[in-house]
Amino acid sequence: MRAMRMLVGLAAVVLVAAAAMYLASFWTGEALGGPVFSARLALILILLGSTAVLLPKLGRGTLPRKLWSWITAAVGINVIPVVMETVNAFAGRKVFSPDLIFVFFILVFIPVLVVIGSLYFGFKRQGFDFARAAMTTVLPSLVVFACVTLFVLIVPMASSDIPMGVRVSDIFALVVQVAALCVVAFMAITIGKGEAGRPFLFISLALVCIMVQTVLTAHIRLVGMMSATEPADFFLHLAYYLLILAARFQYMMSIEPA
Repeated sequence: MRAMRMLVGLAAVVLVAAAAMYLASFWTGEALGGPVFSARLALILILLGSTAVLLPKLGRGTLPRKLWSWITAAVGINVIPVVMETVNAFAGRKVFSPDLIFVFFILVFIPVLVVIGSLYFGFKRQGFDFARAAMTTVLPSLVVFACVTLFVLIVPMASSDIPMGVRVSDIFALVVQVAALCVVAFMAITIGKGEAGRPFLFISLALVCIMVQTVLTAHIRLVGMMSATEPADFFLHLAYYLLILAARFQYMMSIEPA
């Protein structure tokens, strides 16, 4: 129990540190690019290490191990482009192509979509289902969110110097990303019944954070608006924090007397 509280506390501290780091990056710009990227990489590795220490202690009766493996794959893929960006920052040149880095961010969607399918179609016996009342209230909000997001993403791209064919394919890719984000957000809002649904609710919110981070990072790369570090990556740290909270709730449920 004490170890679980320490992990949650550590995740919270790292989350606050990430927020402070990203705010500081607005003031320093590229001047501290190397140290800022190094700090971001260190924070990600700390949370990944915390998750690695935590998961074996949960046992078979907690969150499905296959589900956690896909989640770990999704968040772990993000480490690769961060390492590449750190190398580029210290080298002062593009050692790794921005296009290659972008591909790794997009690959996050593969394990994320597998997790979505597992959660909402493979675990319905645990109380996962769509609520008609939630659909009528949440769906209009998601439509508005999607329209606003697409407008914010597409307008800068349409007015940029990117070739027309590239712009069309990039805009199509962003439409797919935002649509996937809306689906996950809708599922996160409608998920779970009672105490048993709470760990999976945190997982769903974490997936939403990962998708938001990926969409924003893709937008930044496609329109060329680069900085020393992307505030969008803050959502990745928030996702880690939510995953650890989910593990904590599942752990608490597993030790409660039947």
